[in-house]
Amino acid sequence: MFKKTAIALVLCLLLATPVLAQISDTGQVNNEYARGDGALIAWASTVVGAVRGPQDYQQPELGLSAYGNESDVLGSAGTPFSLGDGGSITVGFDTEIANGVGDDFVVFENGFAWNGVYMELGFVEVSSNGMDFARLPAFCRQDSVVGPWGTSAPELFYNLAGNFVGGTGIDLQDLVTAGDPLVLSGAVDVDHILFVRVVDVVGDLAGNATQDYFGRAVADPYPTTGEASGMDFTGVAVINTGVVAIEETTWGGVKSLFRQ
Repeated sequence: MFKKTAIALVLCLLLATPVLAQISDTGQVNNEYARGDGALIAWASTVVGAVRGPQDYQQPELGLSAYGNESDVLGSAGTPFSLGDGGSITVGFDTEIANGVGDDFVVFENGFAWNGVYMELGFVEVSSNGMDFARLPAFCRQDSVVGPWGTSAPELFYNLAGNFVGGTGIDLQDLVTAGDPLVLSGAVDVDHILFVRVVDVVGDLAGNATQDYFGRAVADPYPTTGEASGMDFTGVAVINTGVVAIEETTWGGVKSLFRQ
């Protein structure tokens, strides 16, 4: 009797335990966007905070990155703000970003074409409340050292901002597919995103390289010393927005309408 009860209890626990969704690397490639693309309907309106990283984490005596001002990244004409090794910047929006059809927002960096793309990469994180940030699952398929001025193929990276000359399209659905714990708990609501944070990748494959979603080292130009070291972030644009309330006056009073 005791054995049957124990077995039944174990089965109940197994059935009650939620199975987290997983995301696989199937060769996904982000979409690239020009700053003038008609799909972009709004831009980051404020910088919530920024943390400059060192020009070279292995040579702290060189000091921090110093190129650009935080406010330079706001609006459609954004210009570079250099993050330095492992640095970050968090921007806010006047309108919510929502998990709609396809890409929901776009992150821009100062990449350029030169026998491939010279790209300085960054992880992308999102938040609904400004405190809890969920990181998009990022993939790196390049396993060779890039070097300080090396170039790479954009299709070797996924959800790593800066992998194009243009902007990198981001789909919030990837967080749902990956079963992100902050999304599952409701701490991050993918239909009500108000903050985006970008964190510089340190691509030192011979040292302390940053790792992707699967624990693989991310290949990124290293070292990139000088005041413009690290990712040169230039802005975030919105594609899909949340529900917007509109008031319409009628003979019967005021009624609220909603649209996507």
